[in-house]
Amino acid sequence: MATYAGMIDSMDQNIGRILQTLEELDIIHNILIMFLSDNGGCAEEPGGRDMSQVPGLPETYTAVGPSWGWAQNTPFHRYKARMYEGGIATPFIAHWPDVIKANTMTNQVGHIIDLLPTFLDIVDKSYPKTRNRISILPVEGLSLLPIFQGKQRAGHQTLYWHFSNNRAVRQAKWKLVWDKSFKQWELYDLIADRTESHNLAASYPDRVKQMQMLYQTWAILTDVEAPIPTRSK
Repeated sequence: MATYAGMIDSMDQNIGRILQTLEELDIIHNILIMFLSDNGGCAEEPGGRDMSQVPGLPETYTAVGPSWGWAQNTPFHRYKARMYEGGIATPFIAHWPDVIKANTMTNQVGHIIDLLPTFLDIVDKSYPKTRNRISILPVEGLSLLPIFQGKQRAGHQTLYWHFSNNRAVRQAKWKLVWDKSFKQWELYDLIADRTESHNLAASYPDRVKQMQMLYQTWAILTDVEAPIPTRSK
């Protein structure tokens, strides 16, 4: 953790150097700067748990492992590669003095897929429907520009996640999660229970089924999962 702290301190100093230069050039007021951390503390232990290695040196490759990985995300559940909040939620900072009011926060839900539509919105461009006369999939994200401007935007109706057989789907306050370690769908109310401490799947079976079907449709559309084969009689 001391090595991690040193990395953050070095990054912080050098981001400060960039901001100072932009101020000296008197161009910082109309520049949008966005910063987000990686999604969740890393629980991996590459090369195994070798306590003889000194972290941070070029010849070693060590990480903190699952215990510290989980602790880094406190109070959120689990860590990187899992679809709980500890694995997908990330701090996001946007700095744009001419547009964004300083020292403000929002609880509107955003996703990394929103970044491209945001850039296009800022420069007043649209996403192409074709490339080299071939139809391409439409962008799924929504512009964050209204949020930057202090407005309330119409958010995503549904958001989906999949990584390494871990799955999730969110609709408004409801989030459905499948963890490959537990192999069952879990349902959480993120407004009342952001730390995902109370699984409500047994209390709302119809919602679980409906959101599971939405996920399956999306997973097949995006090729992250194959269709479930039907049994022949």
